[in-house]
Amino acid sequence: MCIAFFALSLPGYKLVLASNRDEFIDRPTLPAQWHDFDASIPEGSGQSTVASEGRVTGSVLSGLDRGKQEGGTWLGITRDLRVGLLTNVRLTPPAPPLRPARNPPSRGLLLKSFLSPHPPPPPSSSPEKTQGATNAHGALTPELGVHDYLASYLPTAGEYEGFNLLLFSLGRKGVEPEVGYLTNRPVPSFTDLQVPHTRRAQTEREHDPVADSNHLNIKSGSLSSAQCFGLSNSPMSQPWPKVVDGEKRMVQTLKEWNEAGRGDERDLVERMFKLLSHQVPVTSPDLSHTTTVPLLDVPSELPNNASRGYGTRTATVILVKEDGKTTFVERDVLVLDDKGEARRGDAERWYEFEAEI
Repeated sequence: MCIAFFALSLPGYKLVLASNRDEFIDRPTLPAQWHDFDASIPEGSGQSTVASEGRVTGSVLSGLDRGKQEGGTWLGITRDLRVGLLTNVRLTPPAPPLRPARNPPSRGLLLKSFLSPHPPPPPSSSPEKTQGATNAHGALTPELGVHDYLASYLPTAGEYEGFNLLLFSLGRKGVEPEVGYLTNRPVPSFTDLQVPHTRRAQTEREHDPVADSNHLNIKSGSLSSAQCFGLSNSPMSQPWPKVVDGEKRMVQTLKEWNEAGRGDERDLVERMFKLLSHQVPVTSPDLSHTTTVPLLDVPSELPNNASRGYGTRTATVILVKEDGKTTFVERDVLVLDDKGEARRGDAERWYEFEAEI
């Protein structure tokens, strides 16, 4: 389970994004660092607890999932401001006759391919399924815009286990910013989100009062708007209570930051981490109300059916200014100690870079 909140039109910023990653505590993972999805990245990379400009090499900044051979990620950003977020959808079943493939492809590749320097074309079994992944001459393109990329996966989306894929392209010179959303639950659906005036109706959510509550008017030279939206482990059109509540809290957080004089960026980062720290008691497997998931013992799919520790492992804040100056901060929430016991984390990875735009 994961959750993210984002604003696309805060004056002075292309993107403000805050996200928690919920996962089994013992799932092999590398902390956020610059890379190119190279399997040879040493296990100790990215452990710095102080501010860092990042590695000289590598075009992708993200944590790395080592729980599967594909080695993908759940959240990442590139030097040219491609940003992506992937969450699982487990409680919304596919609508018949849709069903995943017997050996479904890895969902992690959906985001890995988009963030990679030269994304490969999406998997397909027929010429028709490559539509959108080729140029006018029928040749495979090395890189696609957000909308073309997501649309090219639409024919094969049903083969995967449930997922939400949210992608941003904010830095392509001479090209309008793009934001798009793809899910395969209950049926494959692609949504072309608009920047900066993203409206809830475009994600097929029909709760107009909620949409209005997610709209924040901020005066910064002229009247502008900051619209805050969220995504967790249900389709965007069927938001969990913690998503609806968190969207409102993000609006209030940004409003308070603005009224306080728009302090330095560290202040905004801390306010975003506070937004992510919201926690309510969990008395059942229902995690639809708490933003931060406390340490839980969850039955695993291991042969001995032993329980495993599960909870919020990391919190991440991404700030992208209009001029391309970008701040990426990943903070540990739950970690394993030397004895294999879960404890509160205290490490942080802080990266700042000038985007290539």
